Amino acid sequence: MENLNKDTENKDINPAEGDGHTKNTAEEKEKSPVENGAEAANGKEDEAGTEQKNDKGTEKKEAAKHGSKKGKGFIHSTKFKRTSVSTAFTVGFIAVIVLVNVIVGILGNKFPSMNVDMTQNGLNSLSTQSKKVVDNVKIPITINVLTSKQQAESDSSYHQISSLAAKMTERNSKISVKYVDIDKNPTFAANYKTEKLVAGDVLVESSKRYRLLTSSDLFTQQASQDYTSSPEMYSNVDSALASAINTVISDKLPLAAFDTAHTEDLDSTSYKALLQNNSFKADDFSLLTDSIPAGTQLVVLGCPTTDLTDSEVDKLDKFLSNKSLAADRSLLVACAPGQKDFPKLSVFLKEWGIAVQSGVVLESDSKKYWYNPQQNYSQVNLLADIQDTPDLGSGSRDYGNYFTMPLSESVNILFQNKVNKTTYPLVKSSDSCYLVTNETQSAENIKKNSYNLAALSQDIVAVGSKSYKSNVIVCGSTQMFGDGIINSSSFANGKYVTALSKYAVGTANSDNQVTIEPKNANVKDITLNANMTNFFGVWIFMLLIPLAVVVTGIVVYVRRKRL
Repeated sequence: MENLNKDTENKDINPAEGDGHTKNTAEEKEKSPVENGAEAANGKEDEAGTEQKNDKGTEKKEAAKHGSKKGKGFIHSTKFKRTSVSTAFTVGFIAVIVLVNVIVGILGNKFPSMNVDMTQNGLNSLSTQSKKVVDNVKIPITINVLTSKQQAESDSSYHQISSLAAKMTERNSKISVKYVDIDKNPTFAANYKTEKLVAGDVLVESSKRYRLLTSSDLFTQQASQDYTSSPEMYSNVDSALASAINTVISDKLPLAAFDTAHTEDLDSTSYKALLQNNSFKADDFSLLTDSIPAGTQLVVLGCPTTDLTDSEVDKLDKFLSNKSLAADRSLLVACAPGQKDFPKLSVFLKEWGIAVQSGVVLESDSKKYWYNPQQNYSQVNLLADIQDTPDLGSGSRDYGNYFTMPLSESVNILFQNKVNKTTYPLVKSSDSCYLVTNETQSAENIKKNSYNLAALSQDIVAVGSKSYKSNVIVCGSTQMFGDGIINSSSFANGKYVTALSKYAVGTANSDNQVTIEPKNANVKDITLNANMTNFFGVWIFMLLIPLAVVVTGIVVYVRRKRL
């Protein structure tokens, strides 16, 4: 009864569960033990599979988390930071260098004075006198470079023209530069029919006049002092440009007129160029058939081979005493040994207190003449002494170490003062010289003496309330004006002849005068002997520097690998 009541109570409590439980129990009892074992095994496999899947998912998640942590760790690692900073610094440095080069290039083109002149002689720098001339420009002028801009800037010689012209335009806005390729623009040359324009010339012009600079005006070759080594190239670009600018802006230029009526032996080409480079105007005329050109201040008789006529002497007299010319005026006569006697010219010069003695002055002291291997006799190449009086007013009496009067006659002074005329010796030889004439039989017993090699006679002409100088200048040497002498930096002839010519026309102390100053274009900035050349070439550049680069590369590689 108790058991029955318990069962009844259980049923009353949850009849549904009781029925189910009974049914399941009965079914289980009906199944065999094998089936029950199989079901148990399947249950365990399902549980194991589920656990395995869960483990794999967990591993993936943990791996992903670990990878994420590892990536973040590398980004924050010292190695990554150093590599990134190094790369960024390298890229940035290269970018800065490129940017700086671009900016400097732009500024260098716009402001040429920023470009540093690395030449020893300052070939790419404006000289003091050039700056002064440029600053005085008040009217528009144009520097026409007769070639393309690309050619001018790429050529090693004409690059200097472009550089200096650009600096002039920067300094004064009145100056402009124009590049003209005359091969592609022939109409430009048609505007200057009297000139033979060629590529590479420079034509400077203003509304007043123009001045043409040829390659020989811009660059010259000079022989060495011993005439044994090859000639050296000199640049006149700086002073030639300044001279041309000064010429085209000047209100008036002194005119030098060269006589051509007497088959003169003087090759006046170099002397004319010297005058033009120093703000003169030079023209030819015939003293026999023409009047002396109006405004002439210097007449040159360059070693005539025939005598003058009475009419020509009268023209010279009137020129030297002309009261309508309010300026200094001069006659320059160049002579040479072997000239014939010219009675009319001789009488004219004697009236001015000067007489030329036939013969040639020779130097007996080997230290006072220069040797020329192209000559058979070098004793005629006198190294003469320039006299201090009169003061030519060139600003300095230091014309150079050597002044030469090759193949010179003796120029005698007949009086010191007569009426208004005063005579001066300009150049004298040493006292170890002697004179050889056609009558000389032997030089052994000839007395040595100092001879006048050039002289000046001066008169005063009153024009209104002012007085002007009237000069007759006689030089015993024609070769003193020669190209190899007057343009050579080895001799003082160029500077002295320039100063003498300025004095002759009264412009010696003028502020607007420009002196051509040749600069050696081939000066060696560094001089090395053979041993030093081998040391630097082999040990430094071929071995030491490459080895240093290799070692530096290895060190950097090893240090980066350890990061």
